[in-house]
Amino acid sequence: MTAVAVLGAGNGGCAAAADLTLRGFDVRLTTRTRETLAPLMDRGGIELVGEAGEGFARIARITPDLREAVEGAEVLLLTVPTTAHGHYARALAPLLKPHQIVMLNPGHTCGGLHLAAALRRHGITWTVRLCETFTLTYCCRMAGPARVKVTRVATNLLFAAFPGRQRDELLAACRALYPNLEPADDVLQTAFLNINATEHPPQALLNAGWLEHTRGDYLFYYEGTTPAVGRAIDALDAERVAVARALGLRTMDFYEAFWRAGYTTEAAAGTRSAYRCLQESAPNRWIKGPQSLDHRYMHEDVGHGLVPMAEFGRMAGVPTPVMDAFIRVGSVVNGIDYRREGLTLARMGLEGIRPAELGRFLYEGPKEPPALPPTLP
Repeated sequence: MTAVAVLGAGNGGCAAAADLTLRGFDVRLTTRTRETLAPLMDRGGIELVGEAGEGFARIARITPDLREAVEGAEVLLLTVPTTAHGHYARALAPLLKPHQIVMLNPGHTCGGLHLAAALRRHGITWTVRLCETFTLTYCCRMAGPARVKVTRVATNLLFAAFPGRQRDELLAACRALYPNLEPADDVLQTAFLNINATEHPPQALLNAGWLEHTRGDYLFYYEGTTPAVGRAIDALDAERVAVARALGLRTMDFYEAFWRAGYTTEAAAGTRSAYRCLQESAPNRWIKGPQSLDHRYMHEDVGHGLVPMAEFGRMAGVPTPVMDAFIRVGSVVNGIDYRREGLTLARMGLEGIRPAELGRFLYEGPKEPPALPPTLP
């Protein structure tokens, strides 16, 4: 495996493009907006600093043309918020080849299910070689127009495929990119390990006044996670774990997952306190907040994180009152009905699937294309 198309040129996409280039891969980088690519094209690459390595990565091809980026690539690495998966399904459907691997880094909550269903609705008739990691490989932020700083490379990076019968084959191939990949049971196990969905909404919504007044000029994870905010994260995470266990999924609580990914100390994880875990998170210590609530911490982590988890809660008969409250408040403050616009069971191709049928569906995949209009993203 040598040729990788990185789709998305934000923090994670730039980190992946630079890291993979410096490790010898033929990288093609693209994104939805030419303006984002302009400083990268001007320099001809990206400067990488931090834990993933140091140096200037001269990217083989930086282009706003999606077709040019994916043609000839062996792996399509999507490093975009899950809210962008509908866009990429429409754009990739006429370009994708059966031999190409589509890897979501990250898949977050049911990103793989959503992308697979959307591709089918847009005309893909074969089984896509689709896989995902449960979180982004890199804890990173852009430190300049064409400079990305990586403060942590995730360890124990759980990996799943949809359908699950492809997992071992795709895991062997994708370890060429990321040797730290570890097999997960299925894409629901990785979905329910999306601790961003139980972390970011309390950190953003319970600091809304501070966030909007300062335009994010404070330490989002360190200063923004007070004991009260930490207790809200604890409560949200307890509901996530309860839903996962009702569905028969192996999972970890926030504290263990955060520690195993390398983001806090073992001592902090042992306290079972999100507040302590965030206070002792060296990789996140200096990260500032977003400039507004019009941000992926809301659109992705509420609409495409809490909403699908709450939907599975209803499927499994598990109440999710704290999730429901954050979804409602998030909808009010942003003027978006996240229940309607977010990642529903229908958008995941799961409408009508009963809990007892989930295992077979996740392993074998759907027998027929979803009977939904192609306008559904």
